[in-house]
Amino acid sequence: MGKLIYLLIVSLDGYVADADGNCASWAQPTEEALSSLNDAMTNVSTYLYGRKMYEMMAVWETDPELAASSVRHEPAARPTV
Repeated sequence: MGKLIYLLIVSLDGYVADADGNCASWAQPTEEALSSLNDAMTNVSTYLYGRKMYEMMAVWETDPELAASSVRHEPAARPTV
């Protein structure tokens, strides 16, 4: 059976969204943090998003310019079930 890993970007005072309700507009990761996060997610086989995060992430699949510029990486190893 697989593991469920819960990941949430939240400020120290408990905020997830800014005053306008935008998720993570205040939480732009550094290149180092993003690289570390990408490394940690290498073996993830399924992502479960809430509505707001899904809407934010869907732009990469629905905007032809962004989809064409996306870099696709093959994982070093695929999880086995």
